[in-house]
Amino acid sequence: MGVLYVGGGWYALLVGLLVNLGLYEYLTIHRAGGYHLPVVSTALGVNLVLVLVYLDRVDLIYAALTLLFFSLALELLAGFKRGATTRESALALWGIIYLGGLGGYLILLRFLPRGILAAGMLLLNVWSCDIAAYFVGTKWGRRRLAPGISPQKSVEGALAGLLGAVLLSVGAVQFFPRQLAPLTAGSALLLGLGVAVAAQLGDLLESALKRQSAVKDSGKLIPGHGGVLDRFDSLLMAAPFAYYFFLIINS
Repeated sequence: MGVLYVGGGWYALLVGLLVNLGLYEYLTIHRAGGYHLPVVSTALGVNLVLVLVYLDRVDLIYAALTLLFFSLALELLAGFKRGATTRESALALWGIIYLGGLGGYLILLRFLPRGILAAGMLLLNVWSCDIAAYFVGTKWGRRRLAPGISPQKSVEGALAGLLGAVLLSVGAVQFFPRQLAPLTAGSALLLGLGVAVAAQLGDLLESALKRQSAVKDSGKLIPGHGGVLDRFDSLLMAAPFAYYFFLIINS
């Protein structure tokens, strides 16, 4: 939270570090599934998108993606005899958008007017959703939410996650109305719902990535919790919603 308060380059560096650790895990997950993604182009793409976002040159991302497509095409052609496939190139491009594109929204969100509050509310909403879903799902979860993707997740846990995020958002506005203006109880409810839905979709998406490669955790960096993607998958999907939400209410 300290880096969130400082903002600027330090905050962007932290986001970049987390995204690159997630990139390593993304490549490892697919390697376990038998896919050898073009590492150079994938890493270049993820970091190029983050740098352009930080420099406020989002207008160049379309040109960057075109350049990256050519880079992926060259790596494919160079490695074709060794078994490189278009599917691996597609997974690489998908990873660039997933990690670089969605991760960039964490930077964009902090750079909004009153971005520290916007980014802070995103983090608090995601954490409250995760905590409520985990504890209720563990104790009272009976109906499986998506057994083919993540057998441990339950409908009860998902509903508790929605409620947890909504209560956090609405409660925060009630206690700190001046600090969180222009958020109102109604818009805070919408924020909590949107972030919770996106966060849980992000969790399921990462579970699907691991499931198709028969991997339990994305990594072992965080003892007892798995890897970076296991902890930040929810944030990646929720960040775009939070960014456009705060962009609209601040306009």
